[in-house]
Amino acid sequence: MTKVNGELRQWEGTIMIRLGCVILSIASGLAAKAVAADFDPAKLEQIVSSSAEKYVEAFQERDSKKLAALFTEAAVYIDGDGAVFHGREAIQAEYEAYFESASKGELKLELTVIRPIADNVIIEEGVSEFLPEDDGPVSLTRYAATHVQQKDGEWLIAGVRELAPAEMTNHERLKALQWLIGSWNEEVPGRVITTEWTWSADGSYLIARFSMMTEDGTGRAGTHRVGWDAQRKQFRSWVFDAEGSFAEGTWADRDGGWEITLAATLASGESATGVLRYERDGEDAMIVSQLRRVAGGESVPDTETRVV
Repeated sequence: MTKVNGELRQWEGTIMIRLGCVILSIASGLAAKAVAADFDPAKLEQIVSSSAEKYVEAFQERDSKKLAALFTEAAVYIDGDGAVFHGREAIQAEYEAYFESASKGELKLELTVIRPIADNVIIEEGVSEFLPEDDGPVSLTRYAATHVQQKDGEWLIAGVRELAPAEMTNHERLKALQWLIGSWNEEVPGRVITTEWTWSADGSYLIARFSMMTEDGTGRAGTHRVGWDAQRKQFRSWVFDAEGSFAEGTWADRDGGWEITLAATLASGESATGVLRYERDGEDAMIVSQLRRVAGGESVPDTETRVV
């Protein structure tokens, strides 16, 4: 298996590890840079993602009381028609009325912006997607929510405003990953990898140009493009290196991190697969895990690296 292992080491250096230098874990997906001194991006993501998970869980259970409990006593909810529901009781009553008449279905929340405006106030923006169990149309609604920390430390929703329903552009969806833009450097045993991320000219993709230099002076380079797949409703990656290897992957938000399932064809013609997992670690670093890798039918041990 010497040939396979050699190709695998090259693949790890230019595709798997390269991706590991640059891809976000967004709690759930996503976050803007923190401007409040007391919060780093990972903490902000945890707060808002936890609230979103509780909201979706209560909504799926059609539990209006549990939903209302996520709001402050004096919260304000403004729906897409401009109707205002003031206070927790009014919000609960509105949910009860909605569940009595609305079809059952699946709710998904896609967080696009998480922005602190004070030490105890966070603004969340996103898109809600409702897929009815029957054959009714899918509903997409933009929204903005304000989270306020209570005296006991709990975070509750102080306000929600539904905005005009609209499909997000690819650029708007990719804003969840725009923290990637800039230079990244990674030093791992035997090699140094540098990556520069930019927007594509039309703003529909994020593009990385990466290079690797080994300790014996050997260099390799390649590109990595990330876009939105409107059919699959998920991010996709396309990676190419100068030696002829290439990989394609799909993204999934799991357990507070992003996992990218990759399938590669090496320059030798061998196939390789693997999963990359990214969890953000503070404002300027992330934890990169390489999981379930197989090349030429041979398993490769998992790894975990902190990248800055």
